[in-house]
Amino acid sequence: MTIVPADWCSLADAASYYPHDLPEDWRLGYFANEHAGVYVPRAVWGRATAEMLRSWREDVHGRFGFFLEWPSDAAATDAGVASASAVLRDNLVAWVRWGATPAEPGALLATAAPGKEAHRVGQALHCPPALLDDPRGAADWLRRSVAAASATLAVLPRPGSAQLAQWRQLAALLGFAELSPSRG
Repeated sequence: MTIVPADWCSLADAASYYPHDLPEDWRLGYFANEHAGVYVPRAVWGRATAEMLRSWREDVHGRFGFFLEWPSDAAATDAGVASASAVLRDNLVAWVRWGATPAEPGALLATAAPGKEAHRVGQALHCPPALLDDPRGAADWLRRSVAAASATLAVLPRPGSAQLAQWRQLAALLGFAELSPSRG
């Protein structure tokens, strides 16, 4: 079980979480000091140049993991996936291909080597927003989610930094280990 926010800039309390004098391009490194990974929507990573992706990789520690949204259009898939995979290397844990609706589980895909298809290694889930502040409901949802697949990514919608920490602590208390960013 890995619990991540939908990008490091979308924390509900970003204005108070990040020091006011911290340059915006240092936010990822600051976030990575406290958290193990992040989900990055296609709209964000798709605009990033290879140089920007390289700076993301350099801004985080070696065990920090990126989970990137799989492109929905075939034309973007080959070039975008190959480029992001090559640049982020071991920090790219997996790709996320979402289901038709937010309630439908998505697929967690192993990073594709050039010329090879990605394959499913688990599930990706959108956390229902109503559960962000409901520890009992969250615990039940986490138990059901882990029972459905051995590898599960839970993406929290715009959590506050305290909520993100509480969810990670809840998962640990329930005995759910996080996916390791290394694929060794």
